[in-house]
Amino acid sequence: MATANFEQDFDKAFSLANNTILTVTEVPEREEELLKLLERAMLRGFDNHARLTEIHLPMERFPFMDSKFWHVPIEDCGKSPVLRFFFEHPETEGN
Repeated sequence: MATANFEQDFDKAFSLANNTILTVTEVPEREEELLKLLERAMLRGFDNHARLTEIHLPMERFPFMDSKFWHVPIEDCGKSPVLRFFFEHPETEGN
């Protein structure tokens, strides 16, 4: 996914209230690209006061990934070729 498209998707998603799930349907092919995308998602969450709380990705394609990215849990989405970011806004955490 092109960086500009990714940034536009974040801007649209974070303008919504409550918790946000962002699905990326063009999963990076290379490890470096994936790590950059995960890092960018975490930073954009911080910028928008929405904590990245969970990541789903196809572990079969990325077996090097551990069960966490920094402090964020990573779950396997199976054969689904998508990447999902789950964000929580502070006012909705714990509800």
